[in-house]
Amino acid sequence: MIRQLKGELVIMDSINTKPNYAALERKYNLDWRTVKKYHQGYEGRPATRNKGSKFDQYKDEIVDKLQIKRTSVKGIHHFMLRKYGFERIGSYSNFNRYITINKLKPKDKIKGHPRYEKYPGEQCQVDWKEDIKLTSKSGEVYVINVLHVVLKYSRYSHLELSIQKRFDDVARGLINSFIKFGGVPKELLFDNMSTVANTSTRPKRLTDSITRLSKDFSFKAKLCKARSPETKGTVEARNKIIDWIRVYDKEFETLEELQEILKDINKCMNIEINQETQMSPTALFYKEKEYLQPLPTRSIIDTYLTSNKYKVSSEALIRYGNSKYSVDPKLIGEEVTVDFLDNKLYIYYNGKLVTLHALNEKPLNYKKEHYEKLMKGKVDENDMNAIINDNLEMMDKILESRAVKVSEKAAMKSEEALIAYINQSNYGKWVINNYAHLTDDEKLKFIKDINEVLPFVKNKEQFISHMKYSMKLEHCKTIAFECLIKDTMRIDDSPCILTEEGLEYFSKKYKNEMHKLFKNVTEKTYEAQMKKQEE
Repeated sequence: MIRQLKGELVIMDSINTKPNYAALERKYNLDWRTVKKYHQGYEGRPATRNKGSKFDQYKDEIVDKLQIKRTSVKGIHHFMLRKYGFERIGSYSNFNRYITINKLKPKDKIKGHPRYEKYPGEQCQVDWKEDIKLTSKSGEVYVINVLHVVLKYSRYSHLELSIQKRFDDVARGLINSFIKFGGVPKELLFDNMSTVANTSTRPKRLTDSITRLSKDFSFKAKLCKARSPETKGTVEARNKIIDWIRVYDKEFETLEELQEILKDINKCMNIEINQETQMSPTALFYKEKEYLQPLPTRSIIDTYLTSNKYKVSSEALIRYGNSKYSVDPKLIGEEVTVDFLDNKLYIYYNGKLVTLHALNEKPLNYKKEHYEKLMKGKVDENDMNAIINDNLEMMDKILESRAVKVSEKAAMKSEEALIAYINQSNYGKWVINNYAHLTDDEKLKFIKDINEVLPFVKNKEQFISHMKYSMKLEHCKTIAFECLIKDTMRIDDSPCILTEEGLEYFSKKYKNEMHKLFKNVTEKTYEAQMKKQEE
């Protein structure tokens, strides 16, 4: 139609006839001003417009993350949200569209396979995500494994980080998943992991260890069929989400932080809509948990969860709880087992007792004879005894002098006391380092906000952990309000940050803000549902 209009206008100009815009308006069903624009040389809207995108500033970082082997766009989006916040990154659909339009990631080849389902509580699938190599910001290399346990019906998952892949690690991960689920499924389907299957026999058979565990917890253990990936397709599909953690290579500081990242990934995968069921795994799990078998007695659970194997470090130490205890240096690199009785730690090697320690809260516990063997050949024999005594005494004094205990009440008295209070936490280092780079005005507001919450803190570790997470996402605008949201909207059994008194106090104080927040969430949910129905 536009082409015909433009042609007619050209003919009129060639015969020096003035166009009748009103007549052309009726003929072509266009506004007369639009007709006039075409007569004056308007070519219409361009096929494409180069407006740029808010993601352009992150393009290099996105491309770098896409180069990481087996990573995913969803995983990168999760990472960017944690790093820059939702306001700057926005929804996954827009993020994925930007990557697709700009052809930043090649398409994956997809192999077809049949789909099958199970009834609620009937089956759970188990697999390892093995040998994930990650480097911390300081350059320390971690090789981790993630045990993935997923309920087939609801797709509700449990992730368990492990450094090794022993049966003890499998048992711990499975039992922790049962505790999280609140029950045991009737059947567990395993991949051909060596801790569960004797792959050297034909046909393959279950190991004695997993057979005993299955009897104690009343589930049927099965091995997936060879060359039949669809039999464990649910856990394989969900395993791709675990690859999100690869995006955090060189983006974390400690193993504890890596644990928190994995925990956050696990929460996301259990909340977000599953593409197969078109429902949130959490929503379906609400139904499935009613069909799970009850857990066995606590005494049976404890026999598996009380792990007693420890590897001796190069300093001739093993870690037990929050403390380290020495053994004979000849056992460096070996595995020892431990038992405790009457507040004493008994350490065995190959079934023989090699040493014992009194359990205590000291970070380092060296026996003089062990330290002497470590020092042998490094100092003069004549000075050995004096140097050992001096070193051990000095270590105790230095460690004691660094022990700082500050209560919530004391932390409110000064900036130094507050920093000492935060420094007591495993997450405090990150918070303090970021606090150091705030402006003076930002520091004053930060201290004021912290002091508002401190009288109502129920769980210090949860409080400082959430403070760190909020600072990362630039949410830490009003800390008290953030803590209130965290406690009000928590969906798992994690401890509350605030006391009941604190929840009541801040609920009243931020009543209008909470109402506005819930209203916005409800409206966005409704809009998303309506949009989905229209599509």
